[in-house]
Amino acid sequence: MILKLIREKYEKAVNPIGYARKQGTKVGENCKFVTAPNLGSEPWLIEIGNHVELSGYVTFITHDGSTWVFRDEEKYKDVIRYGKIIIHDNCFIGMGSYIMPGVEIGENSIVGAGSIVTKSIPANSVYAGNPAHKICSLEEFKNKCLNSTPIYDITSYQNDKKKVVT
Repeated sequence: MILKLIREKYEKAVNPIGYARKQGTKVGENCKFVTAPNLGSEPWLIEIGNHVELSGYVTFITHDGSTWVFRDEEKYKDVIRYGKIIIHDNCFIGMGSYIMPGVEIGENSIVGAGSIVTKSIPANSVYAGNPAHKICSLEEFKNKCLNSTPIYDITSYQNDKKKVVT
């Protein structure tokens, strides 16, 4: 039993995408998981497209356990709430974000760090906050990044990033 837990922790750390797939999460090609995400109790309800990066400590919540409060009432005894989570191609999910049940994140979208995504996000958008709200379009964000990037020698950056960025 202990060996199994150690093996699982090791697999999550070394191969988080393989671990997610093993748990039933659909993960596309060319993805990057900085750390293994928290897949919750229904990882098979999560679909991640191609070229998606999950930063560290992303949490997927695929069910609403709050129904426990009233489920002992006869009228509500069979009430359960689950929701599939879909992240389309070419997205970035920032560190410490929570993705709630039933959310769909459109292609070419960015979710800022620490966001709580309670509603679906359209394609080509940048969202952040609690609850996550629209910050700007992807095109606006790309131009902002381009205009705020300092001029530096790319060869020096590749050779000694610490020196160049400091």
